[in-house]
Amino acid sequence: MGRNDILRTIKDAEAAAEETVRSAKDKAAKILSEARASASDALNTGKKDADSSAQAAIQSARDAAAGDAAVVQKDGSANVDSINTSAESNRDAAVQSVIDTILS
Repeated sequence: MGRNDILRTIKDAEAAAEETVRSAKDKAAKILSEARASASDALNTGKKDADSSAQAAIQSARDAAAGDAAVVQKDGSANVDSINTSAESNRDAAVQSVIDTILS
């Protein structure tokens, strides 16, 4: 091999090495970009799941509160009906007591 052939081989090897380094840097950048995208997707998915879980918990609490409110309303209505019934039954006696007080 002549001197020119050796220099040519060295230059070709250097060019191949530079291409290998450039390719490795490109692959590293691509891997990093994909890792960032994957992490971002995982974060978004986690946030959506957390939001969904929170909304389900809030809705469950609302449903429980509505059920409790319905029970309280039913009990209150029953008490009001009981008071009205008692008042109606005592009305005649109250009227008679007022009349007796006025006439005496």
